[in-house]
This record gives sequence, structure tokens and C-alpha cells, in this order.
Amino acid sequence: MHATQSRLRVAYFVPPSSIMAGVERVVHEIATGLVEEDSDHLDVHVIFATRYDDELIARTSYTRHVLDTDRLRNLGPALRACVAENRFDVLVCPQVEPSVIAWIATRGLGVAAFVPHLHGNPRIEQKRGSRRTKLAFALFRYLVGRRVAAVLTVSPALREYVAESVAPRVPVYFARNPVRALDATDPNPRVRVDTDPFHLLCVARLDHQKGIDVLLQAMASARDVVPTLRLSIVGSGPDGDRLKDLSRTLGVDDIVEFVGHRTDPTEHYRAADCFVLASRWEGFGVVLIEALQFGLPLVAADCDFGPSDIVTDPRIGELVATEDPTALAAGIARAARRPDGHRDIRRAAAAGYLRAAATRTHVDVLRAVATARSHSSERLASFATQG
Repeated sequence: MHATQSRLRVAYFVPPSSIMAGVERVVHEIATGLVEEDSDHLDVHVIFATRYDDELIARTSYTRHVLDTDRLRNLGPALRACVAENRFDVLVCPQVEPSVIAWIATRGLGVAAFVPHLHGNPRIEQKRGSRRTKLAFALFRYLVGRRVAAVLTVSPALREYVAESVAPRVPVYFARNPVRALDATDPNPRVRVDTDPFHLLCVARLDHQKGIDVLLQAMASARDVVPTLRLSIVGSGPDGDRLKDLSRTLGVDDIVEFVGHRTDPTEHYRAADCFVLASRWEGFGVVLIEALQFGLPLVAADCDFGPSDIVTDPRIGELVATEDPTALAAGIARAARRPDGHRDIRRAAAAGYLRAAATRTHVDVLRAVATARSHSSERLASFATQG
């Protein structure tokens, strides 16, 4: 820590993006939680590459910086200037490619601890990435990843993979993503009877990763077993038109509603009987925790990484094979036949991921990595399995 500062100066960086959604919301929750948890010792900043017109960040308890940069390749000079001016002790950067760019851009500025924060699935990102992405992974594995203070991951399974295959020479920590607390109280709760529609909900980007095409195929099969089946899909994305066409081709457009993007999907969680995730891959699965806040049972593809770390009890939900419409349809049918119970157990499972609970581990890890150069390896290791 700089001698003139009384608090640890921590900055989280948010790379360019089009909407305030996944990583962007998670970083906001982390930063807000850090201020609430330990503002006496932490001076918390968030560096947004993009300017968002979103009510969520109109007023923040942390210090907000906006670079007004919409592309990674234009990021370096603006980020370097911001870091040089503010002299952060810890700089946390999500994902591999932005971390490589940010690490190179901030060399020589005296950042005591640089910490990549991996939210996604690096195995898939590298395999499916562009030449630039593949180069970034090579630089991370053989250069950057050997010189950072630590790496943060958002699920235990992801931590194991990163420690073995991506950053084997530095401490790798699992720190739970804090999930926003939604208003799960329902002023007009409904009691479903057998003749009511069985209402599925999926909250996801409309792109290849989220497996909406698999879900639509599963709906075509499951409707023969569950005649009352309905599905609402909340989200937007590049595959929206193609998926709507697929819905019509499969003949499920009468039971599938594409709601579009919603900043707050609370009303849709309240109206649902079950939450379904058909992703081909994840890093964590924030929406699963959001659904558990409402006591909803889960049917989730057992993809890398995240769902298997959340669905650890049959009372919480069921895991099915990834990219398998038949298995997903069978899981949906089983969910429709189960009595509606165990809501308190599901809500309790979600509670450990809410901001106050999840932020405590982030506080401990930040303190550890900020002093990694002068503390023993035993002190660092004591945090590596927390969460």
C-alpha cells in the first residue's frame, strides 16, 4: 500500500461491452459490497471502459471512472492514464484477453497487485476464439499469468481447471460472485393446480453459448408429455431472429414467448414454476442463483463450469446432459410431475451468494493478494479454498 494512503486502493476494470448485464453487473455488486463491508479499510473504484445509460449505476457508493472507449484495441492509453493518475494498489481485471491488454498497458505504474478475474470458460474461449484471442491466451499462459499476484475464479470447478491448465504458477482463488438481491416477495402468490400451465423461465443472452436452440428442441418433445407447458425467454442477443424462426419451424411458437431484455426480470421469476438453463458452457451461472431466490426448482445442463457447483441437492434441482434435447425434455417433464416443495431450501441455498455473504471472501482475498510479496505462502494458501 502506498505510504500516504490509509486505505487499500482497489480498482475493478470493466472492459467494453454493449449493455450493463453479466460481468458488468457482477462488478457493480462486488464493488458495492466491498464498500458496505469494509469502507474503513478499502477505497473502492470501478473503471468502466464504456459509458452505460443504466439507472443501476446512476449513483454509486464506489468511485466510478469512465474511459469512453468502445474497443479493446483502443483501450491501452486511456486505461494507463487512469491507473497512473489514481495509483491503485490492486487492479482486478475480468477475463483473459482484457487482462493481457490491461497488464501490458499498466507496466511500470507501480500497481502492487494485478489480479485477473475469470468469469467465463477459458477452455471454450480459447478453442472458439479468434487469432487475437488465441494469442492473448498464449501470452497469459507463458508471460502474464506467471507475473500476476493471483487469479480469481467464480466457481470451484473453474478454480481447479485454471490452477491446472491456465495459471499453474500463481495462487488461484474461488470467490463467490455476489448476486443481486431481487424482491422475491409476491404480493399475489398463486397456487398452481394440475390444469394450470407449467411455466418455465429462461433468462439468457440469445446466442450459441446459452443453448436456446437446444431448449426449443426440448420444448417440441416435452409438450407431448406436458400438454400445459409454457416457456418465457428473457434476454436479447445476436441470434434472436434465428431462434424465433426456429421456434416457428419446430411448431412451438404458440407456447414460447420471447420477452426481450429486461433490466429487472423479477415479474418473470414470480410467474414461473421452474427455471431452465440449457447452456453449452458457463463460468458460474448467476441466473441460477437469482431463480433460487424465488424458490424455483432448477433444470440445468451439466456444462463446464458452474451448474454442478450450485445444483448439489435434488431438492434444488436436476442436472441433465449438455447439448441433449432429449435429456433436457425428460428433465423438464420430471420437474412438471414433482410436487411444488422445498422452496425454503432453495432460498437458503441462494442466500450464501447474496452480496453481504459473498463479499466477505473478496475482502479477504484482496487483502491477501495486496500483500502477497511480503507474506508467507501459508497465509495466501489459507484463503485459496474459501468461499
